[in-house]
Amino acid sequence: MTQMLSKPAVQIARPKSKVNPLLILAGVVLISGIAGGACYFWDQQNKKTSSAVGQNLVSVRKGQAELSVLATGTIRPTREVKISPKQSGLLKHLLVKQGDFVKKGQTIAIMDDSNIRGEVEAAKAAYQVALANYEKMKRGNRPQEIAASRFQVLRSEKAVRQAQQNVSRLQSQMEALDAQLKRENLFSARQAMLAREGAVSDQAKIDAATQLEVALSQRRAAEREKQQAEIAAAQSQEELNTVREQQKLMSAGFRQEEINAAFFSAEQAKGNLHRIESVWNDMKIRAPFDGVISQKYADEGAFVTPTTSAATTSATSSSIVALAGALELVAQVSESSIPRIKPGQEVEITATSYPKETFKATVTQIAPAAIVTQNVTTFEVHAVLVGEANQKLLSGMNVSSKFVVGNVDDAIMVPTVAVVNRRGQTGVFVPGADGKPEFREVTTGSTVGRRIVILSGLKDKEKVFLGLSREELSKQGYGGGPQMGGSGGPLPFMGGGRGGFGGAGGRGGGGGRRAGGG
Repeated sequence: MTQMLSKPAVQIARPKSKVNPLLILAGVVLISGIAGGACYFWDQQNKKTSSAVGQNLVSVRKGQAELSVLATGTIRPTREVKISPKQSGLLKHLLVKQGDFVKKGQTIAIMDDSNIRGEVEAAKAAYQVALANYEKMKRGNRPQEIAASRFQVLRSEKAVRQAQQNVSRLQSQMEALDAQLKRENLFSARQAMLAREGAVSDQAKIDAATQLEVALSQRRAAEREKQQAEIAAAQSQEELNTVREQQKLMSAGFRQEEINAAFFSAEQAKGNLHRIESVWNDMKIRAPFDGVISQKYADEGAFVTPTTSAATTSATSSSIVALAGALELVAQVSESSIPRIKPGQEVEITATSYPKETFKATVTQIAPAAIVTQNVTTFEVHAVLVGEANQKLLSGMNVSSKFVVGNVDDAIMVPTVAVVNRRGQTGVFVPGADGKPEFREVTTGSTVGRRIVILSGLKDKEKVFLGLSREELSKQGYGGGPQMGGSGGPLPFMGGGRGGFGGAGGRGGGGGRRAGGG
């Protein structure tokens, strides 16, 4: 057994196999096919990418651009007030209803005026009395009164003459009595002397003395009568002077101070009459301006009071009605666009209620003060409605407005989607020297449809990219890799987002979804 195991084993010779040339040829063909297919695939992919890139290149071109400013706005009345009486009272008649158009001065309502009618009549009578007194003093006395005063003067003059004649008569009488008294005095003295001598009797002496006493008595009586006549003459003269002054006053009329006093008294009565009539006229409530009755707060028989608030947003009030004036557009325009807005410019209005219609308005006023809302500064621009806008647009409607600010014949324009925002700069991607996208900063202007005006940064017939591939977006810093997906054709710009890129925003176009996360 040991020997048998130690002997070398007998090796059996195997026959050599021959390689089949057909198999080798098939393998070579297969490998060549795979390599060719791969080359063809990559070539087709490159052609597709080049074609897509070419399709996303557009040429800058010049054209006519209508410069405009877009803004949101609201339709509001130019004036809106609550109509109420000046004094509290009972509403007697209401002559309008909600929705009625009224003219300035048209009577809207009538208040109960029964308490004030008597005061009006009394004030009228007092004014007429004061006015008549003033007219009397201004015209002076009547001719008959002047003639009567003149006759009184004549009568007084006659009385003075008679008194003076009586004094003269009595003076003559006294002179005669003085002569008689002198004669009687001499005669009495002679008779007394003759009686002492016995030439005449004592009775003759007594008679002579008696005659002397009688003469003295007559002299004293005549003197007293003359004094009385002189007093009467003086009184007649005073009366004459008084009558003459009265006649002068009668002829001259009233004093100017009295006339002025009568005039001011009449004016005072007139003012009181106007005050009461004004209160009476206020019983008729009239429209202060042309407009439409927007609200009705009271019915006939209601007690209404004066209202100090002009706001009409409330559905309840102690007033009668609310009156709204003509409607206007109040648009919120950005601060940067205000220099291009001027009074008289045309405005195109689009309302949600009428999406297929465009209404017209004309700018009337630009608010002098800005409104800041959430750090955004805007100015209110007022525009009056024109044509059908007055009939179809209603107060409170939210609308879009387009202010036409001019036309440019040779403006450089690009599609709005080509304008991007990168790190706070507005620009476009243009082919570089190697044909790859290159960012270029531009200054944008107004939007014209789907195109935007380029004020600086581009020339006519230059090309800009409408979109970039994911790889190019990643190279430009707009994300990539798994977030953007694998390689592929160019992606169109979708509008600016935070950390992304897209339309130029306020002036270049609306933002949208961001194309990549930066």
